[in-house]
Amino acid sequence: MNKSNKLFVDILKTTIFLGIGLLLIWLVVRNLTEKDKTEILSSFSQANYGVILLVMILGIFSHVSRAIRWQIMIEPLGHKPSFLNTFMAVMVGYLANLAVPRIGEVTRCGVLKRYENLPLDSVFGTVVVERIMDTILLMIVSIITIVWQFDILSSKLIEAYYTFFKPAQNPDAFPIKTIMIVSLVTMIIALFLLRKKIMKSKFVLKITGVLKGFSEGLKTVTKLKKPYLFIFHSVFIWVIYFLGIYVGFKALPETSVLGVGASFAILFFGTFAFILVQGGIGAYQIIVQNTLVIYGISANVGYALGWIIWSSQTLAIIIGGLLSLIILPLINKKKNGLSASHSK
Repeated sequence: MNKSNKLFVDILKTTIFLGIGLLLIWLVVRNLTEKDKTEILSSFSQANYGVILLVMILGIFSHVSRAIRWQIMIEPLGHKPSFLNTFMAVMVGYLANLAVPRIGEVTRCGVLKRYENLPLDSVFGTVVVERIMDTILLMIVSIITIVWQFDILSSKLIEAYYTFFKPAQNPDAFPIKTIMIVSLVTMIIALFLLRKKIMKSKFVLKITGVLKGFSEGLKTVTKLKKPYLFIFHSVFIWVIYFLGIYVGFKALPETSVLGVGASFAILFFGTFAFILVQGGIGAYQIIVQNTLVIYGISANVGYALGWIIWSSQTLAIIIGGLLSLIILPLINKKKNGLSASHSK
């Protein structure tokens, strides 16, 4: 693919993903009554902006930890980039992700190549291992959420099922337990009968490839000079993500009563907003809104909180990313100047 075609594809991706986010916002806003709008604006005015600032600071801490983890991964390659360059490369990468989906990884690798003269292919390999580790931790978060919040989530799922499929005049119609058991047995029989075809399918082969990638990624971790520190920072990053949500609840009086379980639910479901839509815009707010409704929070307050948490995280990335773009050439110009003077 030549440069002009690649640029066109990148612009098209940006337009589509941003368009989806804006469409989601429009779909919500167009159905708001004046009372809804007043309640959402009231939530913004009542918000504790000291808490919001703390959420932004927590976000920066997660990026610092990510930069340190990246340094640990690059070290076995025979290079030791400075912390400042590594941290600012991470921030520029996050900023790039807001503009063009999934370009941040390449961008931050390019920053280190430019300012630390690191081989792009090798550095990008460390990013792949990072993704694998983050995916494993997301799976752990999902298991914790489903097990811990099973009662409340399953009860709401059953409630939704009866709302959509069960006629009010016939309370015994569509027995959900029977349907679930029959569906499960049917699926098991179908999987057994079609097992040979399934194992040769493109989907299964792709899954097998992903699992092999996970295995290779974990082997890479064991070869690191500081594997325990790498694991610590990997977990710490997600702990900070969790704390950002837990502390974010304290920004509004109505959500300040929410606890650890609701925080895990937002962390789990909210992550998919950033996977599905560029920067999570539009999708994250809706996911937070609908998740908090399960915990007894009004839809309007939930929607407002979604914007508060998303805006604080995004603002931290924009400020950090733009400052990094300004500072990177300045500090490296000074460093290169000192190196040149010493060589003389």
